[in-house]
Amino acid sequence: MSEKKPLKKKIIEILGWIISAAALYFVYQNVINIDLEAAKAKVSYSWIPYIVIFIAIYVVLMGFLATGWRYMLELLHGSELPKWRIIGIYTKTQIYKYIPSNLMHVIARIYFATQLGPSKSNVVQSYFLEIVFMVLIGILIVLISTLTGSFSLSDELINEIRDFSGGKLKGFSLGILVFGALAIGFYLIKALKNYKSSLNRQNLMRLLKLAILLLGFFYGMGLVEYFVFYSLLGMDITFMYVIALFTITWLGMFVIPGAPGGIGVREFIVITLLSPIYGPDDPTIGIIIFRVITVLGDALLLPLGSIFLPEDISEAKEVN
Repeated sequence: MSEKKPLKKKIIEILGWIISAAALYFVYQNVINIDLEAAKAKVSYSWIPYIVIFIAIYVVLMGFLATGWRYMLELLHGSELPKWRIIGIYTKTQIYKYIPSNLMHVIARIYFATQLGPSKSNVVQSYFLEIVFMVLIGILIVLISTLTGSFSLSDELINEIRDFSGGKLKGFSLGILVFGALAIGFYLIKALKNYKSSLNRQNLMRLLKLAILLLGFFYGMGLVEYFVFYSLLGMDITFMYVIALFTITWLGMFVIPGAPGGIGVREFIVITLLSPIYGPDDPTIGIIIFRVITVLGDALLLPLGSIFLPEDISEAKEVN
């Protein structure tokens, strides 16, 4: 894991840090402008048990993602892999995405997973396949929420986008969709490069299980975020709106892969989308609470993952 990083990865990390810094500055400006008296009236020590429960839910849902990744890795590897060791790899390396960036989490996964038998090529392809299906499921959730009227942008934000795009809102929206399609195409090509696994019944079942796990993850995390905004902060917001909101913020990490843990980026998106509707205070407080939940959850995953991932990882080859 001490290999010298290629120039492209260094550039991505540096850009990620710059974008995160800019986004964090935006969040900081909102934090210092919060009405402290109103915030004190809302924030309560009684929230602690709920936050502990939310952290536990987050840990379980990360197990969903770990299992989904295992299905992709098995599909490419051509045989089953030790379930708990794969979960251990995925969960233990979550904390790596903060130091120095999301890319380190991927590098750590490659390092540990190749010691279980799969080739480096298969591990890298499994990562890209995971992203492809996560993006596709995410787009499906947001699209359905938009078409059913559960999610929409505020008029103020639409006007800002129209001004930014020089009045060509449709062209701007089309540009975003084209960019998204190109990004998915890029990931898909990367994932399926030298792809040799046949789409037999077992592999189709793996893909189906992956889709179900991803839906469970997005809806589960959306539920946690909904409880933070609706139950703890008393915001008049719908469950389906928050599901789409969380999905958008999660997928935002793939647009800026160099950002450490998506810090600043997710907060920027939430505050930007919700402030025109609910004002800046509640969205800022809510997303900070949500960030605390995910960071503490990732910190907890480090020792939990280590339980299933022994120092001598070669021992794992015989353990299911």
